[in-house]
Amino acid sequence: MTTTMIAYQAVTRNLTQSLARTAAKPEVANDSAYFEKNIAKVKTLDDFMKDDRLYRYAVEAFGLGDMAYAKAFMRKVLAGGVKDSDSFANKLTDPRYRELAAAFDFSTETADTTYFQTNIGKVKTVTSFTDKSASRMFDYAIKAFGLESIVDTPKEKEAVTQALHLGKDSPLHFDDPAIDKQFRAFLKAFDFADKGSKATSDKAMMQQTVDRHNAAVRSDQTKTTIEKYTRQRLEQDAGASDDNVRLALYFERKAPTIKTAYQILADAALLKVVQTALGIPAETSAMPIDKQAAMIEKKLDLKSLQDPDGLKRFMQRFTSLAGAESGASSNPTMLLFSQPSSALIGQDVLASLQKLRLGGI
Repeated sequence: MTTTMIAYQAVTRNLTQSLARTAAKPEVANDSAYFEKNIAKVKTLDDFMKDDRLYRYAVEAFGLGDMAYAKAFMRKVLAGGVKDSDSFANKLTDPRYRELAAAFDFSTETADTTYFQTNIGKVKTVTSFTDKSASRMFDYAIKAFGLESIVDTPKEKEAVTQALHLGKDSPLHFDDPAIDKQFRAFLKAFDFADKGSKATSDKAMMQQTVDRHNAAVRSDQTKTTIEKYTRQRLEQDAGASDDNVRLALYFERKAPTIKTAYQILADAALLKVVQTALGIPAETSAMPIDKQAAMIEKKLDLKSLQDPDGLKRFMQRFTSLAGAESGASSNPTMLLFSQPSSALIGQDVLASLQKLRLGGI
């Protein structure tokens, strides 16, 4: 019989290959292809929510498949985005909601596009376009043409400013042919050299910039979401034969974000891994939350989870001990990943968790 440790190592020994195998599975490949094809057509939150297959793929990718049915709740999460610290997503303790809202921030997209369309015609010179006061419009254009990598320092922005003054005659080129092609298209769209103050009055070119920006945002969403969905499916498939392997893969993925014991206590799957690895009885979940946190912090150096070697040792400890367990449980692993109640806990409530007695969270 394959042990938990061996099964876990078989997946993580070459994680890239493991993910590739998962991505190639017919069901996963078909769902990913559908998402990639149809997310490009989405222009608004309504478009996103109307396509149930698209919507469910996205929420599953961010580990929220168990909440897909709650469309009114999820719409509220997405509608507010994350730019406003008081948005609904930002008030939820579970970080998965903020991650989803940040990835599909339709409110910010709409606001940025409206701002660009309303104000770009007022820009009459290269200097005013690249000035700090116009950074919102300039950054929008740079994103549209995929040029973020070449304008991320003041020196690089200065070089781009000089190129805009010269237009198509600019000697500025890049080693990457794709980047260079996009840069030439950028110079053509904002052709101050030939059109002067009328450059930004070219409605066709400005609309092309908007279309490019929308496509760039969707491209980012596609890449991130498909990667996350594939990882989720890898973990789920691994759990089909050994629940503990899924727990191990999940913990490994989440470990870099763990800063406090309370984060562990607020996530049933993370807590199960820590209790197993540290030999903490499940019954301790009946203790006051502050005592549980103190126990974990005493037994586990949380900073060690940020170190690859430290995390590796911890995972070896968990998989070896988990493999020795019977596997029988009154709380199936699937339930450990279904925690809609945690989404409703605000930051103010989290701060007062010490006053609560939680039975396993």
